[in-house]
Formats: sequence, structure tokens, C-alpha cells
Amino acid sequence: MSTAHELTDETKHRLKELEILSQKAENGDKQARRELRRAVRASTSEVVAKASDLSSRNSRLLIQTVAADDPLLEEALETRLELMRSEILGVNPSPLEVLLVQRVVACWLVVELFEVLISAQLYRDNKNRVPMSYLKHMIRWQESAHRRYLSAIKELARLRKLQSNTPGIQLNTQINLGSERS
Repeated sequence: MSTAHELTDETKHRLKELEILSQKAENGDKQARRELRRAVRASTSEVVAKASDLSSRNSRLLIQTVAADDPLLEEALETRLELMRSEILGVNPSPLEVLLVQRVVACWLVVELFEVLISAQLYRDNKNRVPMSYLKHMIRWQESAHRRYLSAIKELARLRKLQSNTPGIQLNTQINLGSERS
């Protein structure tokens, strides 16, 4: 499921119902937990996908970290991620493309987060710098995140190449040209 498209009213309503049951279950209501289990299993794939969208939750947490209580930056990053997903997904993506695009966008955000954190440490007026040994760890984490990002991009490109090389329908036609018998 692409998060770039608008949810239907029915899906929004179902998600609200599940959230209410979830809150009751969170507060220790065992009956609500059983009802929640049944309700989730009876829900559409779109509802289940949206309710279990860890990628969006992770992105929100990272955005809040990067934005550091700056509402404009927070909203702009949320919108940018949506635009990136939508642009990279294109029209009519396969389920595997959706998963890989989510990974590409998530990895991009992690790489950017490390860039911000490292830049903040290297900022010349930073009076609260971490020790150089910790900065080296941050740089290694950033390099690892960058490798994962490039790997996700590579796999998406590979999948699309494989999908584009799918053979089409081949039509064989035979025409007999011979003399007519009388």
C-alpha cells in the first residue's frame, strides 16, 4: 500500500475503531484485546497495512529528532518524504516496489539524520562536542547507513529492470503458400 494516496472514509473509520479497541486493551481490558484481535483479522488489507506501517512511525520519530521542535521543518520533512515516495513509486507499482521504495526513503532519512548530527558536532561554535572516539562511531554508523541506502536503491533498480525484461506475448503465424490443387 502506498501511503501517498488518500485513505477512504471507510478505512479511516475502521482505523479509529481499532485505535479505540487498542486503547482499551492497553489499559488492561482483556475482552478488548480479544475483540481487537478479531477486528484486525477481519479488516481489509489496506487497514492492516496502515495500522502496521512501521516505516511511517519510524520516519516520524526520526523527523522529530531532526526537526528538534521546529514545526516548519517537521511538516516540510513529512511532506518531502511523501513526495519522494510518490515520485519514486510512479504509477501502478508492484508490492515489492512499494516495499523497496519505503526502504529507500527510510534509508535516505537516516543518512540525512547522521549528516545533521555529525555536522552539529563539527560546528565550530559547538561548546558541547562529543569525544572524537564517539564522533568516529557516528561516522561509521553514517557510512553503514549510506551503504544500506545505496543497496536499497540498487535493489529497486534491479527489480525494475527484471520487471521490464518480462517477455511479452509472442505470436507465431504460419502461412502456407503452395500451389492450389484442382
